[in-house]
Amino acid sequence: MTIAGQVCRGVLGAGMLVMPPVVAALAHGHSLLVWCAHLLLGGSVSLLLAALVRTRTGPMPLAGTVGALLGTWAERAVDAVFAVAFTAGQAAIAWFTATCLMAAADGAPPRPGAGGLPLALGILGVAVAVALSPLTFPPAVLRVRPWAAGVVALGCVLWGGPGIPARGAHSVLAPPGLSPHGAQWLALAALFFAGVGWEVVTGVVPATASGARGTALGVCLGIAGVAAVHLGLAAVQRFAGAAPAAPAASPAPVRWTLAVAAAVVLTSYCVTNVRTAAKIAARLYPGGRRTTGRGPARTLVATVGAACCAFAWAGAGDGAVPLLLLGPAVAAVIGYALGAAAAVRRGGPLLRCAGVAVLLALGGVTALTVRSLSGA
Repeated sequence: MTIAGQVCRGVLGAGMLVMPPVVAALAHGHSLLVWCAHLLLGGSVSLLLAALVRTRTGPMPLAGTVGALLGTWAERAVDAVFAVAFTAGQAAIAWFTATCLMAAADGAPPRPGAGGLPLALGILGVAVAVALSPLTFPPAVLRVRPWAAGVVALGCVLWGGPGIPARGAHSVLAPPGLSPHGAQWLALAALFFAGVGWEVVTGVVPATASGARGTALGVCLGIAGVAAVHLGLAAVQRFAGAAPAAPAASPAPVRWTLAVAAAVVLTSYCVTNVRTAAKIAARLYPGGRRTTGRGPARTLVATVGAACCAFAWAGAGDGAVPLLLLGPAVAAVIGYALGAAAAVRRGGPLLRCAGVAVLLALGGVTALTVRSLSGA
């Protein structure tokens, strides 16, 4: 149960709020199929990494694991892409939060453009200011936060979300010019934002020292828990909230309550993610010398915050949210591909075959997503 709980806590987060409307806006009637494809691929990655590290490495993050198995260059590559990707991810969260707040006024999806930029930058400004302060979230708050995010996400998909725009309409949730198939591939790629966390097994599996059967059972239970939450939210979004939103579809007090609750929860994720990005960036320096006794240097946190704001400014247009989400998606794909490569190089016959299959799947999703975006 320890492994299952860690997998659920590692994966379930801000994606519960952000991804259901994004996937619905891109995939429309095929949203559940896209979610199932992501869960199958992400769960396969988690099982592969768990089998890889069970007897080969100690408990460490994904970057340390691929570094131990492939060399220091792999560790630094994973740290570098995740440090950059986290900044784009926070910009996407800020734009989504701004969209929720703007949609609360009349219940209709707002048009994209610079109108939401001051609000998105304000949200990031608050998050960075808190990240620079000595304030820390108590462990109890961090344990409760995923539950709160899930409850708010359910309320948003039922009554108070930003609304799903009609296909082809101007929206920050979907870029223009994509074919229906291209939009579905973009949705699948962007879902890796919600899948960051499948790699948590590289830390928890060696620490538990479970046998092969216990490890597989724990990871499968964790995958089942994640699938129940994500598919449940996606099903509600698909069947209760996927139609284009009409003004005043729900009472204004309900919309505003849910929008503010979503803003509070998502801003708290921005705070912790900005600090995490700064910690990852600090590891890129020899010996992590850009850290202090209590965390990364304030200048590094401020630099990460400035990068988040730059991404938010660059995203003032159609499809800003899913396109910015490609930052964390790219980092996840690179990290998981290096993990699969380590399985091919250091694993037995079965693990090598699984590693090749994961590499082919990740490469296929990447190629089809790039093709769909280049043709837009």
